[in-house]
Amino acid sequence: MSIYRTKCLSRDIQDRAVQKMACDRQGPKDRALLSSTGLGRGLRKLAVAALLVAAGFAAVPAGHAEAATVKVAFSLNWTFADPKLAQKWFGNVKSQFEAAHPGDTMELIPVPGTYDDYITKLSLLYNSPDTKPDIVQYFDINVGQFAGSDLLSPLDDKVAGASWWQDTPDAVKESGKYDGKVYSVAQGINTYGILFDRTLTEKAGLAKGWKPQSWNDILDAARAIKKTSPEASPLYVITGTAQGTFGVVAGPGLLLSASSNPTIFDTATGKWVVDSSGIREVLNFYKTAAADGLLAPTSQIMDPNGATHPAESLHKHEFGITFAGNWIPVFWGKDICAPCWDDEEKTIGFAQVPTAKGQAPGFGASFNGVVLSMSKDPSNADLAWSAIDIMQQKQNLTDIAAWVPVVPATASLKADSRYLSLSRPPFQEAFANLSSTSRSMPSQPEFPIWGNAFQQATQAMVLKPETTVDEGIQILKSYMATQVGEDNLETLP
Repeated sequence: MSIYRTKCLSRDIQDRAVQKMACDRQGPKDRALLSSTGLGRGLRKLAVAALLVAAGFAAVPAGHAEAATVKVAFSLNWTFADPKLAQKWFGNVKSQFEAAHPGDTMELIPVPGTYDDYITKLSLLYNSPDTKPDIVQYFDINVGQFAGSDLLSPLDDKVAGASWWQDTPDAVKESGKYDGKVYSVAQGINTYGILFDRTLTEKAGLAKGWKPQSWNDILDAARAIKKTSPEASPLYVITGTAQGTFGVVAGPGLLLSASSNPTIFDTATGKWVVDSSGIREVLNFYKTAAADGLLAPTSQIMDPNGATHPAESLHKHEFGITFAGNWIPVFWGKDICAPCWDDEEKTIGFAQVPTAKGQAPGFGASFNGVVLSMSKDPSNADLAWSAIDIMQQKQNLTDIAAWVPVVPATASLKADSRYLSLSRPPFQEAFANLSSTSRSMPSQPEFPIWGNAFQQATQAMVLKPETTVDEGIQILKSYMATQVGEDNLETLP
């Protein structure tokens, strides 16, 4: 007998029927979710209440407001640097919410697994009114996917009076919109730049304050590192479908934002770009880096957790030049210690990602945000909004910045002393400054499809450097044609 089945049938007689129904409807992972998140307990409480009412033992006084429950779903393993930090943050929020609303309850729904596992689970939770969350925390790259499926409530009337919303940069506000309406609010954003190990770059003859002016500068520097430090990986930049949609922004999407044509979705035509000078530049960069033996092992850059590997490897001086997110230096700080490293000698330097050929504006950057959305027809809209407002207060956002970690979504928090102290200068300020010029990914529901296709194309360049750029374009084009239709695709200069 399945362990999940055993758990489901070992309840007392009073609630066995309702628990068995829930278990029979769900697969093994869903049964574990019901058991671990309290959804099963919620169903049992409802069953008990119904039995008491039917037996005449329960009576609600006239005019007494029934207690309400707000359900909040979040990724246990992915968004925060450590599952314990996720549980701590949401535990704090739950306490604040229940103190502000005596008698009401916040039910937490932690979902384990990778980020794409989490998105899949959210889709399953939305399939039933019994499991549908009222609030979800996720990344803005999936807002269009859920808003386009009519699963979210627009928040325009809610955010209008929120002071923290007024303090949010326009570009970050826009990333939470779909079809002109606000469907998510940002708690923080990830920005991306270059970290380089001076113990390796200076040995290769590069200046202490090295600042590449083009992608060729990066490749030439990597070649020099390969000659002088053959035991190290000269260049670390992620790709591969195993990292899911998130990996697009931190890898090939970051490069595309600095290309000669960064357009992914053409708003003028409503079509997806599958061939352009920018896409070709990105494919050629991966191809050249792989062919010249400059990249870190594919077991690292294509790993599902590839975006976090540099934290330990830079500490060990294993990478020369790393395309990295703002969280890497924070991982070395006392809040996370993964691993602890104060880098007193300032061996790690920072540089912006230059444009492909040094063209204006000289550098590029992408960003993605950790956001909150309210589901369509929540159990109590006012209560759900109150929960979101509590999550957006200064102390909670400051903890998010430290524990996820992210660049604060609100402008004032970027200068906050606690945020600036999370890692040594210049990292916090440097990554925060990127937020004013970074590009977000398209909000259309099909973006995850395009992202997967782009990852397939860049991955092919790494696994088989003999693959031509034209063949890489065909990989992207063929997958998109199958998924969204050839009529919805276009080529740009």
